[in-house]
Amino acid sequence: MTRRWKFLILLISLSLSACDGHDHDHNGHVDHSDSEAPVEVVTHFNEHTELFVEFPTLAVGAESAFAAHLTWLGNYRPVSEGKVSVILQGGGLPEESFSIGPASIPGIFRPVAVPVHAGQRQVIVKLESAKQNSVHMLGQFKVYQDKQAIPVSEEEDDNAISYLKEQQWQVDFAIELIHERTLRESIPAVATIRAAANHEAMLSAPHDGLLANKHGKTFPLVGDTVRKGDVLAVIGNRLGRELSEGISGSALRSPIDGTVAQMLAVPGTYLRQGDKVLHIVDNKILWLDIQIPEVDVPHIKKVSGAWLLLPGLDKPLRIETEGENRNGRVVAFGKVVDAVTRTAPLFLSFNNPDQMLRIGTYAEARVFTGHQSAGVAIPVSALVNDNGMDVVFVMKNGEAFERRVVQLGVRDGDYVEALTGVQTGERIVSRGAYLVKLAASGGDRAAHGHAH
Repeated sequence: MTRRWKFLILLISLSLSACDGHDHDHNGHVDHSDSEAPVEVVTHFNEHTELFVEFPTLAVGAESAFAAHLTWLGNYRPVSEGKVSVILQGGGLPEESFSIGPASIPGIFRPVAVPVHAGQRQVIVKLESAKQNSVHMLGQFKVYQDKQAIPVSEEEDDNAISYLKEQQWQVDFAIELIHERTLRESIPAVATIRAAANHEAMLSAPHDGLLANKHGKTFPLVGDTVRKGDVLAVIGNRLGRELSEGISGSALRSPIDGTVAQMLAVPGTYLRQGDKVLHIVDNKILWLDIQIPEVDVPHIKKVSGAWLLLPGLDKPLRIETEGENRNGRVVAFGKVVDAVTRTAPLFLSFNNPDQMLRIGTYAEARVFTGHQSAGVAIPVSALVNDNGMDVVFVMKNGEAFERRVVQLGVRDGDYVEALTGVQTGERIVSRGAYLVKLAASGGDRAAHGHAH
């Protein structure tokens, strides 16, 4: 019997006693206080939803109240509408179906099954909703002839960490199935985002003179888009006379398509030859200037890309220079180590997604070395530092988790190799792991605030 049912039995018994024997439940819980029948606990995933369900062992003529928690896997939010049916099939017996309409509490559906036939039955939970139909095949369960025939259940593992669905639904939370992945080795390096060659221009005064707008036009501002050949400003003649239509001067034209990155002078300023006026950049394509420490240079078999951590971005940015996901190329890998920094320069050209990256940004980079291996991989977001140890939380059922210490290997962007502690086929908390850690430190709170 689960901790929740034990708690509810005690709570309901106390409530009934306090109410002078009145036969009702203030909290709307299904009343199992008259029976010590074992409770089945099943967690099942399909393509669209996760089902966590608890129900008393099935017996002919006995009410088995299902507490079916349904979660959309796309956003890990509760299923709030639709009809849920519990279906009993197989065993050479007629099909039995028990349904209930929309959930009174988002995510929790409470169909009550009263079996008519005893025997081995396939138990199916089916969701029908406007958004998506979803079927969960839970496997074979025995329907006993009567409640007295149900055997006594074994005690559950009380060491699991309880974190309820109602808690999970209220925060940024997700579960991920552990797979084996091909992970690429990489080396750390510092990097700076720079303008690509021929994608940056600095406009300067060709001679002494007064800076002015092109007649009838405003002076370009930072962020303005310009086209190659556009006249952006005019430098007056050497006498410095005020410019007007027909007065001679030198036009400052943009040599590239791009955006005004800097205004280094304003109209009305008297400039000397060579003074800077406007900085134009085209940041659709950028260069990543990576400084590879000399001790790591021999480890690079072939540069196939890099991933980098940037300020303000939750996920690493990947630059692929090979394969179907290619979004960049190797521009140059220096053959000489700098005498001062003891690094060799590596330049990668890459597409700037949504032009959100800025020239001059500093980044922590990892350069792929050309070596790769297959291993058990977990998302980096699943890791929690617990007293200096790398810890993850493995799902035992929909509301119970186990703390595992893991030893880490190769990291490849969002994923890192787990050498020990977990195995493929298990599911771990990929978002919200720290909240499970807090729940563990708070002790067993299986029934606190629970709506069953």
